[in-house]
Amino acid sequence: MTENPYSVKRGDLVITAAALMMQHGIKNIPVVDNGIPIGLITPSDLVQNHRIQAIFLIDKINKIERLEQLAKLTIERQAIFEALVEAKVAIGVIGQVMAMIMDAYNRRLVVMAEAYLGAAPCDYCWIVAGSHARNEVHMLSDQDHGLILADNATDADKVYFHHLAMYVSKGMALCGYELCSGRFMAVTHKWCQPLAVWKAYYQKWAINPEYDLLLEMSVFLDSRYITGNPQLVNDLQACMCQQLVHNARVISALARNALLQKPPLSIFRNWVLVKEGENANTLDIKSAALSIIVNLVRVQYLQLTAQLFTTDGAVVYKANTEERLQLLLEHKVINDATFKDLLGAFQFISQIRYSHQLQALQQGKIPNNHINPNAFNSFERTHLRETFKLITSYQEIMKMKFC
Repeated sequence: MTENPYSVKRGDLVITAAALMMQHGIKNIPVVDNGIPIGLITPSDLVQNHRIQAIFLIDKINKIERLEQLAKLTIERQAIFEALVEAKVAIGVIGQVMAMIMDAYNRRLVVMAEAYLGAAPCDYCWIVAGSHARNEVHMLSDQDHGLILADNATDADKVYFHHLAMYVSKGMALCGYELCSGRFMAVTHKWCQPLAVWKAYYQKWAINPEYDLLLEMSVFLDSRYITGNPQLVNDLQACMCQQLVHNARVISALARNALLQKPPLSIFRNWVLVKEGENANTLDIKSAALSIIVNLVRVQYLQLTAQLFTTDGAVVYKANTEERLQLLLEHKVINDATFKDLLGAFQFISQIRYSHQLQALQQGKIPNNHINPNAFNSFERTHLRETFKLITSYQEIMKMKFC
């Protein structure tokens, strides 16, 4: 027998055992309590845990060498999403697990692109934005990303990174992640630039937060490191926060933007449905509720920018909506009742969306954000109305505070 086998303790996380199995190529892990073996974890035990299935998928992704092989794993990603939703796993965990998988695809495609194009000619950092950056990924999450290049990047270097971005973007699309309709992607020249240019973007947005510039700023206010030199994104986020500190004009502009969309209830408490097109007579659960909550929480969170800097001038910036709500509570920007209301509303609406996407997948349909109100049961109808009323009330508070 193996004299000193790898083992886990009674109180260790299941993911610890999975990591040991993958790292050392072993199939069975003893569970030890005070030096005495009390059990054995096998691969068959782990596959029953949906989060561990995601770890095994990520391990597969990391070993793939060819694009067509990577695309074939999409069905496993969908199966994990379905299992997580059916098991009623916490909303935050579902989003984070699906984000980990999307991260793995993204990183692997960057590695494959470099193998195809040759080594990168200068330092760079690949960042993601939107729901991907917030770790709120679902089956409809599309690509929002950018490339930050070192300031010594030449024109020839930019050509290289444009080809790298094309390779990764097309690869992500083949793996089931739609291209961004607004072209907020590294393949667009505007979002593949040296650090100094990115800093100039934030400075311009902060000075002149008009509509088009405000839209661009809103997308990249939620950004996160994926691969490359992390110092580039750290420097950029520090610059961004410096532009936002005590910048009442930008905060007010973002608040007004968050108030444009209204929850879909009339003054008679009837549903306000999409009127035209292929989604007529449906509720758009994203624009009607989720986007509003995300935007309002972001506006409140940006009030804390002055407090996000560490003693060495770096910044600790959070993009996840639930994490932002927790920080707002800790810093007493909102009270406990508001925290519970907004968190509950966000989780309930997210659960509705996930369940709708699950049903579409199980029926062999393409999932979307448009739900027929007749599909709601009485419990969902009641709670949706109360949630929409809560969002409306919070919008009124934000209007008085910032506008």
